[in-house]
Amino acid sequence: MDVSRNVAKTVASRNARRGRHILISSNTGYKYTNKTFCRRGLQTNSSTEATSQSIQSAKEGESLEASAGSVDDALSFPKVHPSSKLRIRERLRRWEAENVTDVPSAPIDQDHGKPGHITNLYTRPMEGDLIREVEDGQQLEDSPQPLFERDDLVEFGSERSFLLRGDLVEIRTYDGIRIELAIFVRELGIQSQFYTMSGRWVQKSSRNARFFVPNFVSPEEVDPLIAYLPDADVPEAIQDKLQSFENALPRSIGAPLLQKMADFKNETDTVYLDNFDALDNAYSIVALPQQVRHVSLPRLTREILKLPPQMKTDSIAASMLYAVYRTIMNEGVGFSVQIAGNSRSWGRFEIAPKKIIDSVKMVTRIIRSWQVHTVTSARDGESEIRPSGQFMAEFESFLGTARRAIDVSRNDRVSTMSGQVGPVGAVADRDSPVECIEHHFDVSDIKYIRFMKCWAAWDTFSPSSHMNGIGSAILRATGRYDGQALDRSTGWQFLQEIGIISPWETKASFELRLPGYGYYRNTVTHTAPEKQGKKEQENALAELRKDWKELPVYCIDGAEAHEIDDGVSIEASESQGEYWVHIHVADPGSLFGPGSYPAQRAREMMQTVYMPDRVIPMLPDDIVQEKLSLAPNRPTLTFSAKMNEKGEMIEHKITAGTIRKVIYLSPATLGEILGNKVSDPEEVLAVGDSETITSFNDGVMHRDMASVDSLSASDKANLKLLASLGDARRRYALLRGGIELNTSSPSIIVKIDKDIDLDSYNSQRNSTHVRRDPFISILNPPDTGGGPPIYAPVTNLMTLGGEIAAAWCSARNIPIIYRVTQAHADRPDPGAYFRANILPYVLRGESAPKKELSAYLVAQGPVLPSSVPGPHVALGVEAYTKCTSPLRRYSDLLTHWQIQAALLEEAKTGKSLVGSSREDYLPFIKARVNTIITKMDAKEKALGAGQRAAERTWALQAVLRAGEFGQSERWRDEWEFRVKGMMGGMVNGYVDGLGLMAMMDVPAGMERGDIVEDDVFTTRIKRVSPYEKLLLMEPVTRVSTAGSV
Repeated sequence: MDVSRNVAKTVASRNARRGRHILISSNTGYKYTNKTFCRRGLQTNSSTEATSQSIQSAKEGESLEASAGSVDDALSFPKVHPSSKLRIRERLRRWEAENVTDVPSAPIDQDHGKPGHITNLYTRPMEGDLIREVEDGQQLEDSPQPLFERDDLVEFGSERSFLLRGDLVEIRTYDGIRIELAIFVRELGIQSQFYTMSGRWVQKSSRNARFFVPNFVSPEEVDPLIAYLPDADVPEAIQDKLQSFENALPRSIGAPLLQKMADFKNETDTVYLDNFDALDNAYSIVALPQQVRHVSLPRLTREILKLPPQMKTDSIAASMLYAVYRTIMNEGVGFSVQIAGNSRSWGRFEIAPKKIIDSVKMVTRIIRSWQVHTVTSARDGESEIRPSGQFMAEFESFLGTARRAIDVSRNDRVSTMSGQVGPVGAVADRDSPVECIEHHFDVSDIKYIRFMKCWAAWDTFSPSSHMNGIGSAILRATGRYDGQALDRSTGWQFLQEIGIISPWETKASFELRLPGYGYYRNTVTHTAPEKQGKKEQENALAELRKDWKELPVYCIDGAEAHEIDDGVSIEASESQGEYWVHIHVADPGSLFGPGSYPAQRAREMMQTVYMPDRVIPMLPDDIVQEKLSLAPNRPTLTFSAKMNEKGEMIEHKITAGTIRKVIYLSPATLGEILGNKVSDPEEVLAVGDSETITSFNDGVMHRDMASVDSLSASDKANLKLLASLGDARRRYALLRGGIELNTSSPSIIVKIDKDIDLDSYNSQRNSTHVRRDPFISILNPPDTGGGPPIYAPVTNLMTLGGEIAAAWCSARNIPIIYRVTQAHADRPDPGAYFRANILPYVLRGESAPKKELSAYLVAQGPVLPSSVPGPHVALGVEAYTKCTSPLRRYSDLLTHWQIQAALLEEAKTGKSLVGSSREDYLPFIKARVNTIITKMDAKEKALGAGQRAAERTWALQAVLRAGEFGQSERWRDEWEFRVKGMMGGMVNGYVDGLGLMAMMDVPAGMERGDIVEDDVFTTRIKRVSPYEKLLLMEPVTRVSTAGSV
């Protein structure tokens, strides 16, 4: 077909499109321009007929009853006169002035998952997290839809997550030894260019730039540099290394920039000199005696430099922020950085309690004195410097207890060189105790154990801290680690061998400070509501609830899921070919308010934590299971869309209700109904015996799961129709800029013997030893036979729910946590790039090349949370929020509270809030939402990284046990390694048979340039380190080069 002709037709038809307006209140830090917010394009008869046929096949033999009153309760989108020549903003203002007051008021219709079972997060993609992939040969709409323009995207100002030309950054080496101020020049592929204060240039990842001053110099001042710099990524050999200009840089170009950087450094030095007492005692000023703090850089600056508490961030001089930043980064102990975007705006600093740091400093003094005494005694027979006799005896006593515990461990478990104890050496007697506590450490030993945790588990010390040497000295003093590197990984093994942490523990639990794994054992408040003197509210929306009666609600999730957030249903409308699709979501917000105990717990955790060996719920399990998880007669907040067979959303509404008829089924059952061939997950590796482990992970199914045979013909027709409409919405999104990539990855199944008391571990004094090992299995995702991913139908509908919530709230100017694509002036316009490079493939029903898709994703940049609505380009939607998982995600719960307040206000006043700018009825005003976003963004990123790290650690434990200890029959000596690129002087790639990323040595006799992406090598495993999350492969032969197979 002629794509250019259709594009021309689409442009020519813009004056005839329906529009949808959303009024955005002004906001100082953000800019939202809505020029083309909702545009509709042309549809072809052929594509419409094809979609109609698929819908018709879903309805064979059945008709659906329309729910009385379901249409009258919805507000249609306001229309803009098609002949208007005015700018869109002016047309919207005029429409509002003429129509808003005339809009009729909308009548208001009257777990704890068991450890080892990953429910709802890994077993099913979160809505909006799935980036879709177009199947080859798939026929989509053949006329392009209008797309989002650059001006539609949200401008984040100084709070953006990327650098722009002219920004000043600090770049430093991992060990913090070399620090440079530099000006950002531009992005090139995966590398970025910087012009440094030393007059040289460097290309490196911009992710390492943790501090930046936005708009330090103008882009025009930097532009002349470009002619003297490489115009592409440089070889890895010179990446991250300062380089001199081959051609002398004219003084007129470099000198002004160097002078401005020098002036900034001098300003920072002046701040330090004027405040050296405060900065030298920064930790003492901001740390609390026994509580951990998480504080932003602006707040740290206000507290340390004693600035007015009410001073806004924009009023704090950049030199002050940098003086504080440089001080705490050089502190070496007490401060830890949690990066999310950048340290100026989004990052947060963890401040360890004074009690912990005082203990660490005491151990440091004791060990140093002990070292001097030991060395001089060995040399001279008697040391002139003698440590306190009490501390000498205490430390020697600790060493004695530690040695005995290590020896006990090695009776059952082999010591490895991998920073990980080996598995139990022989099959345990089933009648023997599974665990035993062999030794108790003394109270005086606690400080040494705590120090080792700070070093190896909590990362309390920076890589450049002198205290790293103290940990090595303690390991050396035990006399049990000769021949091993006395580094943090061996420190981790030491903690395992003395029985303080379990032999299979993951570092991620400590890094995330999970309950029981922080500086203090209990890090989440579990005070019961009655002890707080607050009575929980009872069904705040009771008077507004609609009784859904016998409408079947389909909850599609695995049998192992221990809480159900959402379900779907469908009703026919009064118009032929149009249907009401309902997404029913659990309604915790109506049972407890933002100030309640469950809300405080949820705000602290931000989301449920899912790991292979445990699930830590965001909300108390008893409340979830008894009142909230979807079941008959449970409350819901229902997000409804009236859709046609082309996937267009015609109307939408949100209704509080009560569901009565609930049908549970698995995604596999749905796939069978839809005719999709889905195989069981492929087990690629397993260690341990799942049959002999009486695991507390083997949960009892609490719901009756429907089978294909047990479902009625009507149910099957409903499910087919829901899936078909969801797929039509997916195709509609693809034509508007959405993309699909297959992001499925292996899953890790862990089973731990129920007779093991995990609370015995991670204690202060117990030395616990276990004679059983967990069962670990690595599973590849099910083969769908070329069809859509197993959860695709559900994901499509959950994404629709997020669209509905965002559109409903943005029309009322309700601040919630939207997920938006940020505007980036230095990157290609995503809409223009899509039209030119992706859309032609979509129209032909083909998958775009990986290179084009990657470039399109780069043009979009990362999606950010925002209180201002805007397009989510990768999903192809005008506005989007996460709203369908309020039992496990705080941002969804916040959205529910805001919607609840609006529903109650509209019912109270009898007027619609569309177009309103009021905030007085909301539990969260915009400023408070912005504050929550700052904390939430950092927490979400940390939890995501921690959960991925835990998955990889468990997988590598399985590889270690299978390869080094022969615990798997599926193990083989050689594995195929597929090259992805170069990293750190080594080859980065993917071990096909294991489903794991790995590194490979450069083969002997080959240069780096000889190895390209998609080359395949036969390799052997050279080293496995679960602690370091490292899998290193040794090349044997090259199997094929890219493109040859």
